Amino acid sequence: MDKKSKHMMDFISKAIEHLDASGFEALEILDVRSRLASREPLLAEPDKALLEKLDRRLLQIAGSLKERISEVADLAEMRRRAHILPSHWWWYLDEFSSDKLRAAAG
Repeated sequence: MDKKSKHMMDFISKAIEHLDASGFEALEILDVRSRLASREPLLAEPDKALLEKLDRRLLQIAGSLKERISEVADLAEMRRRAHILPSHWWWYLDEFSSDKLRAAAG
């Protein structure tokens, strides 16, 4: 894995361990995940597996992230302004029901 991708994955890994993160820190997690998305085709299979594990963890803590973000921003408005594509599902946590999140995080 290249150094930049490793740095981003390490950031996400460490950040999601701290559920006491502020709304701004939660937004930074989503932003870093978006930057990492463009690098996914460059990742080797073991690195993609690690990213999938991180994504599952993001889904597991989605409720907490939504709560933190809602304290500082309107996620739907941020998506609209930034023209976030649905493929960047982590920006759509506010649209996931609790049942969908549990099933996806499985």
